[in-house]
Amino acid sequence: MKKESEIRTEVHPTADKRVHSEALEGVGDRSPEALRATHGLSIAEKGAGLPPGYRTRPFELQLEGLPISLTLVENLDELLDELIAKGPAHEDVQDERIPYWAELWPAAMGLGRHLLRHGCIRPGMSVLELGCGLGLPGIVAGKCGAVPTFTDYLPDALAFARHNWEQNLDRPARFALLDWRDPDPAFAAEVVLASDIAYEKRAFPFLPQAFRTLCRPGGKVFVADPSRSSAPEFFDQLPAQGFDMDVFSYLEHYKGHPSRIQVYVLTPL
Repeated sequence: MKKESEIRTEVHPTADKRVHSEALEGVGDRSPEALRATHGLSIAEKGAGLPPGYRTRPFELQLEGLPISLTLVENLDELLDELIAKGPAHEDVQDERIPYWAELWPAAMGLGRHLLRHGCIRPGMSVLELGCGLGLPGIVAGKCGAVPTFTDYLPDALAFARHNWEQNLDRPARFALLDWRDPDPAFAAEVVLASDIAYEKRAFPFLPQAFRTLCRPGGKVFVADPSRSSAPEFFDQLPAQGFDMDVFSYLEHYKGHPSRIQVYVLTPL
């Protein structure tokens, strides 16, 4: 099933994940063994503030009439340049600490809009956001009454997600380090949310198992993609791997530039 709608939203230019990834291709790999030691670690306690080194500004957004306040990172390109300048032997480069999370990606907006438009979230529902970055879809789910867990590989992303959550809701949420290559079933939820994750082919072998591990029986996985050229190779093989799949399409506009967002609704069979 495929549905389409056109949405016009004024946001800020985005970086190209694929170009950034190529700049660091082959410089290192993350160790699942090392990551296992950090799973479940809560990052940035309530009111702890934001980590240093980021230029930020407030941003007000409305999705389907729902007001959302975010703190955005303005110096993403500088952060990437600083990472590359450290050289391939530096631990931050070896560990692939690429600041993709610091951008407000159009797929996150499309996913949040889809959740609202189709009433996907019920009060009390458990929700896991995978690779949460700034946390927009999880915040939308929280505003719909869900109990969200925000996960990311990088602590700074979780600090911003927590900060953004606290700007919008005055109740607890869970924040934890997690790598989708080594998913922890303790985080399994009724709904799994993921935005713009099919930008690197080396992630493709790990994601289907992550979806199965992190989605409770009878649950659904919502994945938003901005029509990246690499995406069809990933999504086209999911039905053969035991996922029922519906696709919804949205056209969002960034500073006058259209971005086609596909929202894939996956049901593990």
